[in-house]
Amino acid sequence: MTQGSFVKKWLGLGLCGALMTAVGAPSALAGTPDTGASRTTLSPWSSAPSMSRIRAHHTATRLLSGAVLVTGGREWSAVTATTETYSAALNTWSASAAMSQTRWRHTATLLANGKVLVTGGAAGMTSSTLSSAELYDPATNTWSATGSLGTAREGHQAVLLATGKVLVFGGYSPAALKTAELYDPATGVWTATGSTSVVAGRPSATRLPDDNVLVISDNGVDTAAEVYEVSTGTWSRVADPPAFYGHAAVLLDQGAVLVTGQETGQYASGAWLFWPEDNAWEYVSYANEERRRSHSMTLLPSGKVLVARGTRNQMGGSAEIFDPANWTLHLGGYDSPTQGHTATLLTNGKVLIVGGSSQEEPELYSSAELYSE
Repeated sequence: MTQGSFVKKWLGLGLCGALMTAVGAPSALAGTPDTGASRTTLSPWSSAPSMSRIRAHHTATRLLSGAVLVTGGREWSAVTATTETYSAALNTWSASAAMSQTRWRHTATLLANGKVLVTGGAAGMTSSTLSSAELYDPATNTWSATGSLGTAREGHQAVLLATGKVLVFGGYSPAALKTAELYDPATGVWTATGSTSVVAGRPSATRLPDDNVLVISDNGVDTAAEVYEVSTGTWSRVADPPAFYGHAAVLLDQGAVLVTGQETGQYASGAWLFWPEDNAWEYVSYANEERRRSHSMTLLPSGKVLVARGTRNQMGGSAEIFDPANWTLHLGGYDSPTQGHTATLLTNGKVLIVGGSSQEEPELYSSAELYSE
């Protein structure tokens, strides 16, 4: 694909994005972050029913049926094993079977057979990390044990490969890990695979069009990215990105990887593209939100990307939309600064955002919102 025409003069622009100030923005209600859905102006946000409990650092997985399975997460002072399912068709939540283990900072991956693989995480607020894994079968609403990870992990990444296997990388145990493992659903067995040379901890992990996996460092120090070669089980360095801290990444329809998030040492973050075929980074747009991090990015049916939630340098703020037609970020409706939430694209094209914790207040949320293009 052809790269965008806007080329950043590296470190020369200062990254000072236009900052939107929400004058008189109402404060968030307990349990419900303010997304502006109640404002008189037309908003892309609408409320959905709340979950049965507050959750942060949980998982949300769209099942083959179109329903969304939410698992685990932290509450005020404890971690839960409970799960619940959202029906987009009915706009309702229902309780699902609980996991065998309390978990937060874990991963949940939809397998080709329709089951959900849950791995690792932490069992409590201060307890040690987990190596156990379990499978959820939506057809029977039951959980079953499967092979354990070779290394206990929390805050790691999991990517479903075209082979049907699952690549798990990084995380903490408690130090930042560079190791990776492969799960084979046919056998329920994990095998060790190659380790990275620099990238560690909780990077972003994006499956590329060639089925290889790009991981980007997120510790605010290392300017590093590496690619996992599926055919050889090895990692190799690629062109260096900025030193991201709390970024998010998503693959665009054009084949480039979009990355947004705070860059260490800069006043604001913007939109970067990594072009795998060129092994090149390109800066394409300023951001409207200063120092956004711990946010989510969701590829919409239109090919645009919703950049939502996350923490930043002011109360309130806005979601942003990245438009690949002109390679720019623009405002996408009033948004709340939360982290530890999940964002899931529904089969009807809407985005379901649930849970998380507040930036300004010690609050956790059970609320759910829907974003519509």
